Amino acid sequence: MAEMPKVYNQEIDLDNLDLERFYTLEEFEYINSQLKNYILEIDRHPVNLFEIDENGKLVLMLPTPCRREQIVAEIAAQLRNWNVQTQQGGGVTTSQGGFDFVVNHQSAIRAPDVAFISQNTVLRLTNEQAWTFQGAPFTPIFLVEVADIGEDTDNSKFKEADKRFKEELITRSTVVQFGWLIDPQHKRIYIYRRGKRRSNPEWGDISGENILPGFVLDMSLIDRIIDPPPPAPQKPQIQVNCPYCNNTFNNSYELIKHLERVHC
Repeated sequence: MAEMPKVYNQEIDLDNLDLERFYTLEEFEYINSQLKNYILEIDRHPVNLFEIDENGKLVLMLPTPCRREQIVAEIAAQLRNWNVQTQQGGGVTTSQGGFDFVVNHQSAIRAPDVAFISQNTVLRLTNEQAWTFQGAPFTPIFLVEVADIGEDTDNSKFKEADKRFKEELITRSTVVQFGWLIDPQHKRIYIYRRGKRRSNPEWGDISGENILPGFVLDMSLIDRIIDPPPPAPQKPQIQVNCPYCNNTFNNSYELIKHLERVHC
């Protein structure tokens, strides 16, 4: 039997969560915080994160398979590098980062696989908004969902993901301007833009357009995760010089860290 911690004068039995009841944002936040160090199984599925819908009901977020999470991490890494190296001053989050998307005038906490918050939003956040779900709602301007959605648009998995973009993520109550739905298993890309029809480009590099100026997702690095190449022979170590201050570094990683810290 799980320990019965008390929150707001209520007992929350983590082993017997009622997925049909209404949960407050305080309870939702508490339950997710407990899952950091607690093994929870529902219908034999391990659960380490919940979202919450507009009716206050908990929504299961099942753990992501390794390969898909590698791709999420790569997208987030490329976005982070662009954010730092072009001095955008924004914020990048992954699927542990939740936002209140406000669906049908009710709080609905959603956690996109990757999201980008503009500098204007980052600078305006109060401590309550930044560290809890209790402050005024805010959303990213760009997001990515990575999922197995099948080979066509007629299957239920695609329809569910498409509905999520249209009815929850890019709506009048959010500031999301742009989003990508990426299926690496079937090599399919769907692009959602506020006020425009969904597009379905060929598999390849994706531009951040005017929402993320200068950002291009390098799909060759995604392809290397989908189909890992054999180990390459180790290259000889060479020293590289900084083009701005002529400091010398042992490898390109050290140079890039120097550029980001000193010259970006």
